Amino acid sequence: MRTKMMAMAFLVLAGGAAQARSSIWDGAYTDAQADRGRTAYMQNCSRCHGATLMGTFEIPPLVGRIMPYYAGSSLETFFDYIATAMPLDRPGSLSPATNADIVAYILKTNDVPSGSKELTAAGSKAIQFDAKPRKK
Repeated sequence: MRTKMMAMAFLVLAGGAAQARSSIWDGAYTDAQADRGRTAYMQNCSRCHGATLMGTFEIPPLVGRIMPYYAGSSLETFFDYIATAMPLDRPGSLSPATNADIVAYILKTNDVPSGSKELTAAGSKAIQFDAKPRKK
């Protein structure tokens, strides 16, 4: 009985570890994806947010202030906002792959490190949008 209970506890703990969320600071996109995202950003976003992502008096910046704003949510929250509300003159008109590339570029511009796996809409659900890197 004790062995069976220990095995069940192990499975519960192992399952919880398998479902642990990663952080944007763990490398949520690739450099190649961010490079594609820069091109897509310039074509679709820069007329409002500016070439440097600093925004204007009326349009919010995508550098700096965005990090604490989305902190504590999943990257999916940010991704979904861009996918459904942007570009302002054509909301929801960009493909999921283009949106992922743009999000990758925005992360890179905010000094979030790249990784070895490309960001996808589905993958954004398991990534925590942390304002600062976790201490190790």
